[in-house]
This record gives sequence, C-alpha cells and structure tokens, in this order.
Amino acid sequence: MPPADITPTSVSGSFELVHCVKAFNRIPVYEFKSKHTGLTVVIAEVDGPVVSGFFCLATEAFDDDGLPHTLEHLIFLGSELYPYKGVLDLLANRCLASGTNAWTDVDHTCYTMQTAGYEGFLSLMPIYIDHILYPILSEEAFITEVHHITGTGEDAGVVYCEMQGCENSGESRLHLTMQRKMYPGKCGYSSETGGIMKNLRESTTNAKVRKYHKEFYRPENLRLIIVGLIKPDDVFRALEPVESKIIEKGDRGSFTRPWQNPCPAVEQAEDIVIKYPSDDETSGMVSVSWRGPSAVKANAEVSACAILLKYLTDFSVAPLQQEFVEIDDPFANLVSYSLYENSETCLYLMFQGVPKEKLHLIKPKLDTVFKAIVDQEDIDMKRLKSIINRQKLEYLSNLEISPHSSVANLLINQMLFGHSEEDLKQRINPLAHLEKMDQEPKEYWVQLLSKWFVNNIVVSIQGVPSTEEQQKMAAEEKARIEAQVELLTETGVAQKADELVKAIEFNERPPPDSMLTCVPIPNVKSINFHEVTRYTTLSSNQNHINLSNTPVFTYFDHLKSGFVYLAALMDTSNVPMELRPYLPILLETLLESPINRNGEIIPYEDVIAQLQDDTVSAGKQLGLCGLDSGRFQCGIYAHTASIILQLEPAKFERGVIWLRELLYQTQFTVERLKIIAAKIINEVAHAKRSGGSMVSYIMKALRYVPDSNQQANGVFKQHKFLTQLVSDLEGPNSAEVLAVMEKVRSMITDPSNVTLYCAANLDYLGENPVEAFNNLLTPELNLIGTQKSLNVTPDWKLLSPQNENGLSHCIVGMGCLESSEFRQSTASVRAYDDPDMPAIMVYANYLTQAEGPLWKQIRGKGFAYGFSITLKVHEGLMHLGFSRATNVVGAYKEAAEIVKKQIETEEWDNTLFESAKCSLIYEFIQNEESIGCVVMHSLQTYFFGVNYEYNRTLLQLIDEVTINDLNRVGKKYFAPLFNPSQVKTAIVCDPTKVEEIAAGFKQFDINLKVYPSLEDSFLTEMC
Repeated sequence: MPPADITPTSVSGSFELVHCVKAFNRIPVYEFKSKHTGLTVVIAEVDGPVVSGFFCLATEAFDDDGLPHTLEHLIFLGSELYPYKGVLDLLANRCLASGTNAWTDVDHTCYTMQTAGYEGFLSLMPIYIDHILYPILSEEAFITEVHHITGTGEDAGVVYCEMQGCENSGESRLHLTMQRKMYPGKCGYSSETGGIMKNLRESTTNAKVRKYHKEFYRPENLRLIIVGLIKPDDVFRALEPVESKIIEKGDRGSFTRPWQNPCPAVEQAEDIVIKYPSDDETSGMVSVSWRGPSAVKANAEVSACAILLKYLTDFSVAPLQQEFVEIDDPFANLVSYSLYENSETCLYLMFQGVPKEKLHLIKPKLDTVFKAIVDQEDIDMKRLKSIINRQKLEYLSNLEISPHSSVANLLINQMLFGHSEEDLKQRINPLAHLEKMDQEPKEYWVQLLSKWFVNNIVVSIQGVPSTEEQQKMAAEEKARIEAQVELLTETGVAQKADELVKAIEFNERPPPDSMLTCVPIPNVKSINFHEVTRYTTLSSNQNHINLSNTPVFTYFDHLKSGFVYLAALMDTSNVPMELRPYLPILLETLLESPINRNGEIIPYEDVIAQLQDDTVSAGKQLGLCGLDSGRFQCGIYAHTASIILQLEPAKFERGVIWLRELLYQTQFTVERLKIIAAKIINEVAHAKRSGGSMVSYIMKALRYVPDSNQQANGVFKQHKFLTQLVSDLEGPNSAEVLAVMEKVRSMITDPSNVTLYCAANLDYLGENPVEAFNNLLTPELNLIGTQKSLNVTPDWKLLSPQNENGLSHCIVGMGCLESSEFRQSTASVRAYDDPDMPAIMVYANYLTQAEGPLWKQIRGKGFAYGFSITLKVHEGLMHLGFSRATNVVGAYKEAAEIVKKQIETEEWDNTLFESAKCSLIYEFIQNEESIGCVVMHSLQTYFFGVNYEYNRTLLQLIDEVTINDLNRVGKKYFAPLFNPSQVKTAIVCDPTKVEEIAAGFKQFDINLKVYPSLEDSFLTEMC
C-alpha cells in the first residue's frame, strides 16, 4: 500500500481539494482545482516503480482537416520557454523517461509521460505543460511535421505519412463510413480528427492550427491526471511557475466547453457497400452499428450494453459465434464488438473473414438471430452471470497488468462526461454497476436487446476487397502527382524543395547546452520496485514451498498478486518437420474440444463455458509474448508451446486440474477440427493485408530453417496445410488426421517435455499448495519418471546460415499499401549476459532516441513515420526497421550515412549520450511497471538464463558504458548492419513502387529480388 503521508490536506496553495474518492474501492484518487487558473490536477495512488502523466484536453472538430491531430504533433516542436525542436524529449530522457507521447481521439487529446520514480516527473512536468499551453507553432514546423511537397513533387510530412499508412485500409474505410452515418449533420463524432490526406494537402493550414490551439488549449480545459506514488504538495510546488505564467498572460477571454450540443439523430437505416484495395478478394468484412445510450446520463445502461455485447460475442459458445463462426460453412472467422463511449454512444459489431459471396447475408442473418432471441427470450442467464463475474475479474486483472492506463481511462471519461462527485464515484467504480446487473432478471436483458438492437435504427456496411480499387487508386495517385508537378512547374517544385530545406535547417537549430542539462538526472536508488521471491524444483531453499517432488519441473514466483498465473510450458523441439504445421491448430483445439472427465464426455460447449467460469483468461501460444500471440505469429523462444491460465486464488487447485484436462483429456473430433481450421483459413486474407506483419513474416522466412515453428506457423504455410487438412477431414483419411493430432499431442505433453510455471501470492493458496501440483498428470503418467529441467531452444539455433538459401534481399508488392515497410537484420550477440550487450543497447538507443540522429534525419524529413534499431538477443540478430515509409530509399540512405559517419568519426554528443543511457534505464525499469509485467519478465528470465535481479544489474552496467565501449561495439556490430553480404533485407510496398524502390537500393549494392505480389513471391514456393 502507498505510504500514509501521501494523503493531501484539503487546501494546498492555490489548489483546493475538490474530490477525494477511491477507484475500485482501493486506489485513492484526489482531484484538485486551482482557484486562480482553473487548472485541474487528479492524482491516483498506484504502487510501483513508475509515475505516469496523462495531460488531457477536450477537443472538438467539425471537418477532416485533422486540426486536433496536427496540433498534437506540433506541440512537441518547441515552446515559449524552450523554443527548440527536440528539447522536450531529450529532457524527458534525462528525467528517466523514454521521450514523450500523445494520442488524438475524436473527443479529446491526451499528452503522456512516464518516468522511473517521481523526481524526474516533477522536473519534466512544468516543461511539458509549457509546450502544451504555449507552443511556438512555427510555419517551419508545420512544413516538416504536417505536410510538404518534396523535390520530386510528391507529398510527405510526418502526419501525412502517418495517415497515408492507414487511411485506405478496409478497417479505416468502414470505420469512417460508420462515423458519418451514425453521427450525421454537424457533429464532431463524424470527423476524421487524424486528417484526410486530401485535406492535409489542400485545406489544413498553420493559421487554422493556431486558431484551434487558442480555442481549446486553455488551463480550464486542461486536466493533469497523475498515476503513481507522488506527493500532491510536491506536484503543486512543481506547478508554481506554470500557475504564475498563466496569471501573467492575463485575460484569455470566455471559454465554451466543447461537446455541449446534442448529436443529430440517425434518421434512417442503411445498408451500404464500400470497396477497399486488396490483393486478396476471397473475404471481406461487415460492420453493423446502432446508436446507444448516453454516456452522460445513462452510464449504467452503457455498461449493461457492453455486457450484452460481450455475452453475444465472447468465446466460441457465444450466440453470434455459434451462428456465424462455429459451423461447417462459416459466415465469418470472427465476430467482435466495440462500444464507442461518446456522449451518445455507438454500439458496434464487426464480422471479419467473411467470404465475399456471403457479405450481403450477414445483416439479414443477424436480424433473424436477434429477433429469435427476443421472441423466445433465449438468454442463457447462467452464462450471462458468468460473463458479469468474469468482467469483474478482468477489471481487477487490468489493475495488475496495466494499472496506470486502467485508472486514467476512467478519469478521462469523467473529464468528458461527468459533472459531479457522484458521477466520479460511479465512473471509477465500475464493479458497482456489475453488482447491480447481476441481480437483473432475464426480462431486463431481453428488453435491452430489443430496445437497442432489434427496434433501433441500424447501419450495416459491407467492406468488399477489390483489386480493381487497388489499381484505380494507384492510377489516380500517379495522375494526381503528375498533375501537381505540371501545375507547380519545375521552378515551383524546386521552390518547394528549397522551402523544405530551409524548414529543416530552422527546426534543427541546436539548443544551448545549458537548456539540455537544465534538469538533474534522478537517483534510481529511491525507486519502489515490486518484490519477487522465486522457487524451483532444484532450489536449495524449500522451506516456504517444497517443489522437489512435483510431477514435472516447476518454477514458482511468490509476489503480491491478487491472481494466480499458471502455465504449462511444452518443448516442441522433438516434433518432426513434417508434423510442425499441426502445432498451431493443436494448441487452438486443446482449448475448444470435448473433454473425457471420469469416463464422461463433456461437450465442447460445456468445456468452454466451465473454463470461462473458472478463469480470468485462458490462452495458448507458440513462444513467450503474453497470453496469446495471435494466429500466424510466434513469440520469442518459439519452440516452447504454452497453455496459460489466469485465475482467482480460490480456483488455484481447479486451475491445475484444468491444465491436466486440456493437455491430456481433450477429445479430438472431425467436426471441431474442421470448424477450427475453417476459422483460421478465413483469417488468412486479413493477415495478408497487414504490411507490418507481412514484412516480419518475410524476414522470418529468409532467416529461419524450414524445421522451425516460425516457418511452420507462417500464413502461407498454414493456409496450404489447413486447406489440405480440411479436405482430408472430409474424406476417408479423417481417422488418420485424428491419429496424427494424437501423436503430436503425445510428443509435446510427454511429462519429460513439460515444465510448470506458477506465479501467485503464497499467502492466498492455503497451507500446502504443492498438493495441487500433483493433479497435473493423469495417474498413468504419474508413474513415468520425468526429466526435471526446462529445455530451452534459443531462436538463434534455428537460423539458416547467411548465404545458405541463396535469397538474401527481396521486395514484395502489396496492393493494400500506399507506403512501405522495411526490415533488415544482421548477426549480433546471443546471450543476455554478453558483456557487449549494454553498450550495443546504448549505441542503438543513441541513434534512435526521440530527437536523436535517426529521428531528425528520417522522421524529421518525412521519409518514414517510424524507425527502429532493435537488438533481439533470443535470435542473435539486430534489426533495422522503417514503418509507414513514404521514401524508403531516402530513409535507408540517411540511416546508412549516419551510422557510417558515427563509426568513422567516433564523435559523440555528450548530452545525447547521457539521454540515451537514461531512457534505456527507464525502459528496463518499465519492464517491472506492474505485477503483470513482473510475471512476464520473471518467466522470460528463466529462458534467458539469468536471475531475476539481472534487470537491476543491467541498470548499473548501462550507467557504466563509456564512449570507448560504444566505439568498440560500433565497428563490431553496427558496421555489418549496412554490409549487403552480412544482412537480410525485406520490403513490402505499393506494387507500383516495387521496381522504383528496387532500382534505388542498387546504389547500396543491395540487389532486391522483385516480386510483384505476395502470391507471386518465394513464400508460396516454401509451402
């Protein structure tokens, strides 16, 4: 619990205590308001090593100029007191943060910061607020950050680049169309607050941005939400110069709070068809939406609608999953929901992986299903109560996994929709609504469904994938740029290029050294870490929990958690290459199949319902990366398969039994395998539309040996394999398929291949928790002697030699992309305790930090929205990446020149050097931000082969890195990153740009193998 002396007095200086409440009845929340400026401060006391700031303003726009979003970007480019680009982020790093960030939503803009400990937070906060309230908003900043025309006549800019990467995706087109239809007329909810490319080119101006800032960025509209362990009086002292400046500025004029006008009503139901660019026309998506209750006046009813949507869609036994997905001839591979908590909410269903020929059938079938539920009052109250209980547990789980954002999101909604302390209490204690819902009768839920979904105006939108649309867009864009160049003339284009050069020069003026060192570097020794005590089967200390005789090798982490985390870790290294493709569907089937329980076959529907009752979450994965890595992707250490459960402590023993039943007692059936395979197949088209996923997949295909889970779980491999599997299941070979599934299952669940991981608070598990572990194996397996150790296969052991397969560099066209995604990798260190690792990480962070060399020359020039140099020790590789790149050749050229110059000159900016180390220290501390983070970090360290405290050791090693260390690792590890013979390169881009980009990379001696599309690439040959 937080220390008692944090509790504030009722009045402190100019700040008055307005509200004092508890979130989730456990987290103290204090709201203060300045008597002099109207500035609001909200402090939520959450334990842990970091302090987070969410600085929010309600913002509203009635067009697609993207003023909220463009202003959000420009805030970071200098303020009245710090009139230089980059100062804020460099000072943030110095304060033990990793830069700053922000997001723009349709109804608010939020600026974020997170520091290790409170000292750096207090130093950075007033500097950040000066940028928010008093930014420079120069024309030069607008040119580089928002939109400009390049020397070749093309459009670029950081914001433009960002929106180009998402504007024409199927999801974005459906979402914007839905917004327009659900909020017609003059309504801010119908706007694209990110900005539409046409508007960014033709309508958005810096003058409009300045006017927008004056209207909304005012102290009385600014709420400083602070989450962590920090004293209010310290916050108020840090805000004194901010308060003084606001007062000195004088009268700001009257302020009208945004979002006060009612939303125009939806007048008629509509069925709309839209196209989106895609290489794959096999499946599309359908959205169905309704206007819901008021988030201002009917928050309890909003929560009830969310529970009803969860009941309708969550898990395979949900009504909509049963009707649309869990059938032999599915209408979709996934049905999901969203609830947009606007002042007038929007209730939203999304059907993905819909076969193209069935797109028009979704809405009529949904109408039939809903009408039948209402007419027959067909609500399963037992399952509904289970959903409510699980939602309670998910709220509490989120407080362990991501407590800062969980609390902040509730407080942001209060800022937007709340008007009183009673509103605040209700909004930050959602469990109270759930308690009330739990008492509601069936009639209440039937009436709710009838009111908001059956007898309400509905808008359905069919998203149709279209190669024709892709070709049309490419032709139109080419013609538009040609016309733009012609209109500007050669002189005009040169003038635009000159404007850009001058803008960059202005923005990159170096700030005084004194400004970059005006805040002290905090002391990490005072940071409050979560404590963990670890035990294993081989521990010398078995006093508190004796694991020496557990049926399989066991790890146990004792920590202050309100939940139990259980994982069965299965070694797949002995699975033959030809059987590896079975692993993904095997893991999925284990969680969705009938179970043989004491001779009785429990139907899969009951299994899923019971598992839902007993757990907070249940997931599967190949590799380590959270509860579920998603289809066609592996986490780190991919040759370890996992089933992971999160439970209440009272369900601990039941959780171990669940692991046994899922691993050893599930019954494979032809029917379930066909349905699960069909779901996965229907997700293929969606997966192929993600540029980031595809470029990562291509890199893995270039790097990994065929006998690896990375290759076996690839989207092309799985598509071909599962299509054949379904064919076999429908023919005379179905028994053979079941036999192979059993064979693979027996391999990975053999006790010698299974390790058990458990994280929990021992105080909550009774007197002898070890007894529960004896239930992990079936009686016959308990008689078998087991190998008691964790067999770890590092991913680097599965890499192909650099030149083995003959293909090192390739570029692939993707019709759904307008920008490029780039990855390049080279060999690096393979051990987490390698003495070179700290220096490598500092070197990479020096180059890539906010306002560092790559930031200025790549993002600053509008070549790419994102960039990275990432050390992946588990692979023994270092990766260079660009995302949403409008000029990938230019981005690569800048990166290569920067690194080459750095290696040759060995000249280092001391401020950037200190900044790189500080932000890296923060990133390692952030790994232990919450109990959920601690659990994942601890589990991973068992695989890393280091002790849990190694993170703390790294903090010291990073701090001790010298310039000489950097020069040494630069030559050894970073020079090869730009040596064509020592790297693998993967690029995906607009098909019309493939040849042009390939030609551009020849100057770097990188000869890209050109593939016009994914279907024409080497990926299909590997299947």
